[in-house]
Amino acid sequence: MIYATGGLDSPLSVLYLFVIIATSVMLPRAACYLIASGASIIYGLLVDLEYFHIIKPASLFVESHVSFASGYGFYIIALNIASYYSVAYLSSILSHRLRTVKEELAHTSTDLKKLQAFLQNVVHNMGNGLITTDMKGRVTSVNRAAEEIMGYSLKESLNNPLDILLSLPDLENLFRELDSQSFPKQIESECRRKDGTTIVVRMKISCLESQEESAKGFIFVFEDLTEIKTMQEKISQAEQLAAVGRFSAGLAHEIRNPLASISGSIQVISKGLQLDSRFRQLMEIVLRETDRLNAIVSDFLDYAQPGKGKKNTLVDITQIIQDTIILLKNSDDYRSSVEIEFAGHSGHLVLQGNEEEIKQLVWNLFINGLQSMSSKGGKLRISLVSTPTVARTGPFTDQKGIRLTVEDEGCGIPPKQLNKIFDPFYSTKENGVGLGLATVYQIVQRNGGMIDVSSRPEQGTSFFVFFPGEESATEEAANPPKRPLAVGAVKK
Repeated sequence: MIYATGGLDSPLSVLYLFVIIATSVMLPRAACYLIASGASIIYGLLVDLEYFHIIKPASLFVESHVSFASGYGFYIIALNIASYYSVAYLSSILSHRLRTVKEELAHTSTDLKKLQAFLQNVVHNMGNGLITTDMKGRVTSVNRAAEEIMGYSLKESLNNPLDILLSLPDLENLFRELDSQSFPKQIESECRRKDGTTIVVRMKISCLESQEESAKGFIFVFEDLTEIKTMQEKISQAEQLAAVGRFSAGLAHEIRNPLASISGSIQVISKGLQLDSRFRQLMEIVLRETDRLNAIVSDFLDYAQPGKGKKNTLVDITQIIQDTIILLKNSDDYRSSVEIEFAGHSGHLVLQGNEEEIKQLVWNLFINGLQSMSSKGGKLRISLVSTPTVARTGPFTDQKGIRLTVEDEGCGIPPKQLNKIFDPFYSTKENGVGLGLATVYQIVQRNGGMIDVSSRPEQGTSFFVFFPGEESATEEAANPPKRPLAVGAVKK
């Protein structure tokens, strides 16, 4: 193009600059100087060929007829070469800086994406529920813990008012009286989940602020305290029962001593007096009720002062069950309409514990099932197995130890009463004291075991008692090994 537009007189020598600039954008820095050198050589060669009249460029413009002798040609060459190298230097610097900025931007963008992914992962997997809303209380984001606590999915939560998803009274007042609220603030109250269950929620509320705006929404961080509250209530109840137990034990001792004196005196008087049938019947009632009161006091003392002076030994629980069944069939509560079925282990199972306490536990469970069937009859099923070697239904099948199951076909227990049956002095029977199952629960706890219950009204109740253990005995139950065993099986 320079040749076709007048050679030395051509104004298009600036086109080399664009080639150099394009090179600095696409190629490394050294290539700019190579292209500048190439442009200088080519332009100088064109001018030299014209100077020595080897070529005669075509001219589209008016010829200037400037003489080469005046040095004008060399001036033009030098000026163009200087401009080529200057542009190469400047454009290479700018291009290098541009590449550096792009690399830094790409690196920063990668770090930002990693940081965003990390923050999203933290928010998504944190244990507490996290919800953000706009200034009107409409949900803008929800993490997984919040979905589990509320029961609403992300799709169901977004753009919906938070006070509808979490029915907390303080939330309704929060969005109505924003001007009078101070943040951060904390609230704790009961609310209803989507499935209708009531939970206890503790929530901390903060403002979501930015530099451009004073506040653009709210952040709600909350957790489900239902299990913690339940545990605190149980601990408080246990502390109260312990205090009452200590007081009542002393009181029971004071009652028992004069009660024994009264009972003995009445027996002596009844033998020494000649009473007619009516007064003798009254005397028998007094003696019977005195014995009953003494039995209640004894049961209460066993509950209030567990394991006092008692030592653990190796106990054959299979033999205890068999003996208890014989006693049960000869008790006043047994009816011919009740069938007792015992499914035991192939050998005798033994455990480390107090024999009297295990007998009391077994008797209380059996008599409880028997009395629940006193009106209509049924079947009392007793099962004693070693777990987890024996596959059975029900709880505690995956743990190593002994499981006792007592199932009856009696009146059952209403769901509202099921969580109270192990409380002392709570009974559904007309003349019950309410210490039988409470004593069973305490014996199980003292032996490091677990107990569970399931019941359906008018269909029956099932008690599952588990005693943990690790070893098996291989000698006869009548001659146990010298070293102590936690739980084991003894062959017949």
